[in-house]
Amino acid sequence: MLVVLMRIGDQRFGLDARDVLEIVPGVPLLPVPGAPQWIAGVLHHRDGLAPVVDLAQLIRGAPAARLLSTRIVVLRRAAEDGGAPIGLLAEAITETVRIDDARLRAAGLRAPDAPWLGPIALDEGGPMQLVRWTDLVPAALRAAVLEGVSA
Repeated sequence: MLVVLMRIGDQRFGLDARDVLEIVPGVPLLPVPGAPQWIAGVLHHRDGLAPVVDLAQLIRGAPAARLLSTRIVVLRRAAEDGGAPIGLLAEAITETVRIDDARLRAAGLRAPDAPWLGPIALDEGGPMQLVRWTDLVPAALRAAVLEGVSA
């Protein structure tokens, strides 16, 4: 599997590249007053709007640092969410790597508050945890937020 490698602090995370539409610079976002803290804002993407989730806020409880390497990964959204794209804000997008499925290992414990954490791959760079981005936000909350952004 081809994986887009991201860094949040000193941790490495990966996204399945098949879900990625494009990677854009960490441009200023339109704020969404009253939205949950993990919503970084809304990205003007092509002819529409894409809500952007701050991965650092979800993972470590603090907003992503705005660095030269900060990027927004624009992902395809499922049809049940309206099909429009969604963005993930990451402090650094470093590269793409090919991971053999045989190198994926279960984390060894369940994190009920983080169902989006997938298996861990071990490679020369150390551990990298895959992100099941469709599980980042509970469905009911995702629908409410995305409906408000789309309106």
